Amino acid sequence: MLQDSFIETSVKRKTGFTEVIFNTFLITACIITVFFINFIPLSLGYNAWFITGIISFGIVAGVVILIKRESKIYEIEMSNDLVDCAVIHSDNKRDDLLSFSIKDCEYIGPVTSDRFESDKADSNLVIKMTDFKNFDIEDTYWYFLVVNEGYKIMLVFHYKEEMYPVFRRYNPRNTIAMAMPRKSKPVETEKTKGAEESKAAEESKGAENE
Repeated sequence: MLQDSFIETSVKRKTGFTEVIFNTFLITACIITVFFINFIPLSLGYNAWFITGIISFGIVAGVVILIKRESKIYEIEMSNDLVDCAVIHSDNKRDDLLSFSIKDCEYIGPVTSDRFESDKADSNLVIKMTDFKNFDIEDTYWYFLVVNEGYKIMLVFHYKEEMYPVFRRYNPRNTIAMAMPRKSKPVETEKTKGAEESKAAEESKGAENE
């Protein structure tokens, strides 16, 4: 009888180089715009602090909201073959992104796969549940290719070793073939080795007394 499985993983979106440049440009443009909105009426002799103050406040608030929207946490929950994906925004608002079954995936594998670029080009939507928006092509990142409501969707995520047996259990045909992950043996130290020898000696002594 197959045991139930549950895996949960989350990753926080980090600010990459492109996002840093964009935020810097946004803040600079905001400062310059607010300065001119307040300076020009004053230089012309108009006392419009109330109106320019409201406009300036709106611009600053808009920039703050745009920057805060980049702060996201992506979550994936796998309960047996069912996968639920969601994003949590900076205001703790949770939005469901996608729900599907592993059994319905056309492919599950790393972004280093030979078919990644072609699958990406054929997809109607690419969802990146990764730490960086422009992630590196390495085995840390895997993707689901699934058809949902008539749309072919590629979902890129952070791979964990415990996920692979679940993929192979519910969709062995469309999951990339690789060696099953094994639990590493505990490292033997002088302390553990001495404890094992002492235990063996006690067991041997007990057998002799009997």
